[in-house]
Amino acid sequence: MKILKHKWFLTSFAVIVLCVIFTSNSWKMFKEYPYQFNYGNDVNQYYSYLPSAVIHDDLSMSYYNERGYWLVADTNGVPLQKMTMGMSLLYSPFFMVGHTVALNSRYKADGYSKPYSTSLKIGTYLYVTIGLFLLYLCLLYFFSPVISALSILLIFLSTNLFYYTLCEGEMTHSYLFFLFSVIIFNTIKWFETYKTKNILFLGLAFGMAVLIRPTSVLMFVFIVFYALSKTNITDLIKSQYKIILAAVILFFIPLFFQMLYWKIYGGTWMRWSYGEESFYFSSPHIMEFLVGYRKGWLVYTPVMIFAIIGMFLLKKKIPAMKWSIPIISFLAIYILSSWWCWWFGGSFGSRSMVEYYALLIFPLAAFIDKISTIKYLNYSFIFIFGFTIFYNILGTDKKIWSELHWDSMSKESFWYTFSKIGLNEEEKKLLEILHSSPDYENARKGLPERKE
Repeated sequence: MKILKHKWFLTSFAVIVLCVIFTSNSWKMFKEYPYQFNYGNDVNQYYSYLPSAVIHDDLSMSYYNERGYWLVADTNGVPLQKMTMGMSLLYSPFFMVGHTVALNSRYKADGYSKPYSTSLKIGTYLYVTIGLFLLYLCLLYFFSPVISALSILLIFLSTNLFYYTLCEGEMTHSYLFFLFSVIIFNTIKWFETYKTKNILFLGLAFGMAVLIRPTSVLMFVFIVFYALSKTNITDLIKSQYKIILAAVILFFIPLFFQMLYWKIYGGTWMRWSYGEESFYFSSPHIMEFLVGYRKGWLVYTPVMIFAIIGMFLLKKKIPAMKWSIPIISFLAIYILSSWWCWWFGGSFGSRSMVEYYALLIFPLAAFIDKISTIKYLNYSFIFIFGFTIFYNILGTDKKIWSELHWDSMSKESFWYTFSKIGLNEEEKKLLEILHSSPDYENARKGLPERKE
């Protein structure tokens, strides 16, 4: 197997696995009632297409259920699932494994018993592992195996990708991280070999990512800029137009399935299921998004500061990415901070940035590569990166054990909870007083939800 040739990746992955095992008390949760199927949870919505289609044979989801599906009526008044089916398509192989086990065991074949939950969790681990390995292969084009492996280690252990793999892994973020990794890998490979399979995988992964989260269309910037750095676009289209057309068709296939679903069950090809929820592009919350105490990206994932610095090193290390990664990062921050609920409800840190780590690992690697050549400074960063890992796992632990609030962190509660490794029950009660809840109704109207 090719993966066995990559000893540094295997070493990095082994460290990740050991760290996961030794910190299991900080992330293992919901043993009796799997998190992903909790009433009204986001994952329950993404997943709803599968039991509806396979078990109930009713994709309108009008049958009686106790799962709290978010059925929202569009302008035509027909209530349908608020979320798109993209995640269900990625869950589906593991759903079918769980369904087969349930049918041949003592468990209920209802879509929600333990075989389904276990199978989906295994699927999450597999997707993330594949994503990490593909990124490692991409990094090898520009960096040594050691730098590449260390970057993989940090992007998992020092960021909330750790949390969104092990705790709420069936949310969109780890899956989009996988899809972004597939897009990046196949973009690089196609311009190296021009093999048909690479551009076809690229088109399909891109379509799936956009179906799951439309803001993923920003990855088109990466594809275009990488193409511009490698070839003449006009000549490329003339010589490769057939397979490019095939890739475009594959891009639209997942989107077509969703539109066909809307048409059959809702009567319209397009719909907006988010009601009054919208973007406020004239008043983005950029500073709060980046450094606010509630969910500030750089506050809860400070290792990304080094990735931002590393963007200035891309011109020399990876010229093909010198523009695309900064542009995508800026646009993502601007767009996401313009969403009415810029903190994205309950989360650990800025969950909406997790998928972009598939891009940001490149400037992070460029920073690590640069630091490794500077005498004495390289040794100090062993401790700095060690701290970012400790801090991230400590934050995960605090989120799991209710020492870090899901949406109401304030400056006072942040410094209080992080001033101690663990809180007793009395200290947790005091912490609750320090929290500051956002005003969701004001936020939906584009009004200030609270002062940071």
